Amino acid sequence: MKQNNDPIRQENKKALPKFVLISVGGVILGGVLGVVLVFLNVEDFADTLDSAGRLFAVHGAPWLLMALPLVELALCLPIYFRAKKQCAHWDGEDENVSNEMETKLSVCLWITSMATILNFFLAAAQFSGFIEMEGNPMKGSPIKFFGGLGAFLVTLYVSAVLQQKLVDATKRMNPEKHGSVYDTKFHKKWMESCDEAERAVIGQCAFKAYQAMSMSCLILWAVLGLGGMFFSWGFMPAMTVCIIWGVGQSAFAYWTLKLGRPDGVTG
Repeated sequence: MKQNNDPIRQENKKALPKFVLISVGGVILGGVLGVVLVFLNVEDFADTLDSAGRLFAVHGAPWLLMALPLVELALCLPIYFRAKKQCAHWDGEDENVSNEMETKLSVCLWITSMATILNFFLAAAQFSGFIEMEGNPMKGSPIKFFGGLGAFLVTLYVSAVLQQKLVDATKRMNPEKHGSVYDTKFHKKWMESCDEAERAVIGQCAFKAYQAMSMSCLILWAVLGLGGMFFSWGFMPAMTVCIIWGVGQSAFAYWTLKLGRPDGVTG
């Protein structure tokens, strides 16, 4: 009787059917997709994907690389200048204005972060097209190849400067904040200058990001693992996802153990 009233046992019993349903549904969906791919002309589909990838690497990625810094500036600068104008007229007391400025600056930081990630992706795509040129960019279009390479470096510079401006604006609003984006210990110094409430928010956001990363890795593993059965990309893509997944899980477990000790650090 005592065991039946165990709240832990009851909680597990309540959640188990949903877990089993999702697991069985995932297996069935994977099986159906596998059967569909078996009956489809997989070789033609794989050839189409390969051709599209090569076309994008040689003719699409370089132009997108050259457009990226302009798009990043076009998106960020208007928001940044509006926030800067608000800051110049802010009385230092109005919380609504402060929250609005911080939202604008956070959106800009988000844009610069995504631009940096997209920049690395497009650069990798262009480098893969190097094979199409037989290792010699002069056999293709030198303007596109070297223009894309230069744009990659320009985007890195633009993102760094924009992030510096955004962080500096945040520091002017919050004089207690410390750290330069060019400092290798920026994140540690910034965290140390945050109060307990801000650290709690950062912790919640980090946990949400950890959950999103774990789910994304699971979905990518399923897609890439299943694709490896029918296409010629092998197991390397799925292994790469598993490495990232393992690093995230290990980092979370390590810091949980470290910070859980009485002498754990918080930086």
